[in-house]
Order: sequence, then C-alpha cells, then structure tokens
Amino acid sequence: MRRPPQPPPAAITAEPTAGDRGPHAGPADRLARLREHVRTPLFGNAYALALNIAVTTTLGSGYWVLAARLYSPRELGLGAAAVSTMTFLSNLSQLNLNAALARFLPESGPSGGRLIAYAYGASCLVAILVSSVFLAVAPRVSDHLAFLTGSWLLAVLFCLSVAAWGIFTLQDSVLTALRGAVWVPVENATFGVVKILLLIALIGTLPGLGIFMSWNAPVIVALVPVNLLVFRLLLPRLRSLGTARLPDWRVLRRFVALDYVGYLFMQAGTNALPLLVTARLGAAANGQFYVAYAIGNALELVAYNFGVSLTVESSRDQSRLALYTQQILRRGFLLFTPGIMLLWLAAPLLLTVFGKEYAQSSTALLRLLLLAVLPKPLVAIFVAVSRVQKRIGRIIAVQALTSTLVLGLSLVSVGRLGILGDGIAYLISQAVVAAAVLPSLVRLLRKVQA
Repeated sequence: MRRPPQPPPAAITAEPTAGDRGPHAGPADRLARLREHVRTPLFGNAYALALNIAVTTTLGSGYWVLAARLYSPRELGLGAAAVSTMTFLSNLSQLNLNAALARFLPESGPSGGRLIAYAYGASCLVAILVSSVFLAVAPRVSDHLAFLTGSWLLAVLFCLSVAAWGIFTLQDSVLTALRGAVWVPVENATFGVVKILLLIALIGTLPGLGIFMSWNAPVIVALVPVNLLVFRLLLPRLRSLGTARLPDWRVLRRFVALDYVGYLFMQAGTNALPLLVTARLGAAANGQFYVAYAIGNALELVAYNFGVSLTVESSRDQSRLALYTQQILRRGFLLFTPGIMLLWLAAPLLLTVFGKEYAQSSTALLRLLLLAVLPKPLVAIFVAVSRVQKRIGRIIAVQALTSTLVLGLSLVSVGRLGILGDGIAYLISQAVVAAAVLPSLVRLLRKVQA
C-alpha cells in the first residue's frame, strides 16, 4: 500500500508564529496561519474534543429539559435511573481502556485492528458480567431498583445496552488515536439530535420506556457507520507504519490494570463529593452544589482532552514528548486563563439560567470551582506524560492524592461553611496537586531548550 503523503515538518514540530510571515501580516495570512494551526494534529485533536464537550453538554441539557416537560415525574425518574445506572456500570466495565487505546493504538501499525477488537471484546464481556450481577443483586438491596427486572426481555436489553454504550464510548478514543477526532463531535451531535427526536416520537408509543429507548437506540445504530469509518478508512492509514506492533501482552495487561486503579481513585473523588454534600447538608444543598459542580467538571474535561491529544501524538513519536508538552501547555493556558476569567465574571448570569435561587446561593461556589480549574491543565498534562512514559504509578499517586485531599478537606470544611467549604476544599486540593507535579514538568520542559 502506498504511504500517504505526510504533513510538512513545520506543521508538526512547532506552532506558527506571527514572525513567520512578518509583523504586518494581513487577514489572509492570519487566516492561513490559523488554518495551519488547527490542522496540526496536536491542536486539532484537542479543539475537536473541546467542541465535542460543548456539543454534548448543550444537547444533553436540552434533552433532560424536554424530558421533564414531556414525561410524568415517575416516568422521568425511572428513565433517569435506568440511564444513570447503565452509564455508571458501563464506565466501570470499560476498564479505562480509553487510556490504553490513546497510548498504544497510534504506534500499533498493522496490529491496530487487533487492539481495537481486544478493547471492544474485553469491555463487552465485563459489561455483561457486571450488569448481570447488578440485576441479580439490586432488587434484593432495594425494591425501587426492581423495575429493571420487570421482564426477562428488559433485563437482556439492559445488559446489551451497557455493553453497547461501552463500545460507543471507546469509539471516541479510537477516532482520536487514529487522528479522526474531527468525527467525534459529528458523531455525538448526531446522537444527541436523534436522541431528542426519539424522545418526542416515543411519548405516544412507549411512555414507560421512552427515555431509556431514546437513549440507547441511537447508540446501537451508530456503532455500524462509525466502525466502518474506523476499519475501512482510518486503520489503513495506520497500517502504513509497517513494522510497528503491539507491546508484550504482560506490559499491556500491567498498564491497563494499574491505570484502572488510578481511574477508580479519580471516580471516587468525583462521584463521592455530591454524596458527601447530600449526607451532611441534605438534598436541597446538593442541588445548589451540583449545578456549579457540573459546570466545573465540564471545563475539567477540556483540560483532560488536551492531555489525551498529547498522549496520542507523543505515542507516535516519543522523541517529541518535551516539545509537544511545551506547546500544549502554552496553548492550554492561553485558552484557559481568559476563558476562566470571563466565566468568573459571568457566573451570576450563567447560574440564572437554572433559576434565580441558584444565582443567589451558588455564585461564590462556582467562582471557587472555576479558579480550581486553572491549575488543572498541569495535572492533566502530567498524567498524559506519565502515560506516554508508561509510569502508571505516578498516575495512581496523583489520583489518590487528589481524591484524598478533596474528600478529607471537604469533610472538615463542609460542616462549618456549607457548600462553600466544598469549593474551598476543591480549590486547595487542585492547587496542592498542581504544585506537586510542577517540578517534574519543569524538568521535562528543560529538554526542549537543551
């Protein structure tokens, strides 16, 4: 197979600067430089994934607002419970293979198809096992969870949905690793629109299952065209690497197992905080907390996706790791700092969308959480660098330290300061972890100047 033409070295190794075309470059030159910058895989992947977050957040919010208007509170509650349970079990079942795909798929060459098949197969097997155990145990824990086992057909559908959602999620990592991240927002925008249309269509035919079916039917349909794109178009480009192959099975297994431990620590810190607020302050306080917390988490995902792009591109050529780290950090902070400051100023207006009571009670909290996002690129890039270097122990340490600090400080402060104490605890935790990883990043960046 003929090797596809490669981009010019300048498009890979450095960001275009104003000096490249003179200090008095016109609009056409600036547009050309911007186009060249966006087409650079290191930045193009990050921007596409950031756009995906904006698209999914917007369409997802619209979906639930519409569901609340179209369905009864009981139908909404059952549908939301089924969907949230399905996504939670699926996230556990994916074994954080997203990270393994981002790390090893770009350098796998002709073995890339096998790696994708392994990831899909392992996720599906674990999903079927985990969901089956859940369906067997859940009704004995609470009668409110028995609705998922109302019939054998619904139980089978639930298990298959957990497995399908796992593949649907892993597809995003596959597309990104194969430099097809531009398709991720397209895929998820289509999914979001079809999901909303089905939500409306099923109100008259399957009101009891309308939410669950509208969420899962587009997922199953999307698996076919996306994987045709992967295996027919994107993977052949990867095979042009020739002799590249998968790492030893023991190396891959150790990487996945340890990275999954770090992922569990991260999930513990992320998911336990709203539960802690509910337990200490009640459901009403958690409602005020969660709206601000969800906005902060969306911004943290943007920082995380900058790290994903660094992992993908550095895995293709590890000799450029220091240079890519310098470039992605610079670009990340150039975007994050003014963006966070703008949102900090607009926090009351942003929360007014959810209701005046949120603007009154959650503005100070949201501003603290926004400030906590500022050091997040350092942590996300450190995790990405560690993943490229296969130093997974450092990832576990960072995730464990973050979760311990967040939960520990919140336990101390929430009783005295209310939800504001959680914001202070979160800000301090992120700043401490960022300070801890900074020396390692500085040592890496010095290699660019050497």
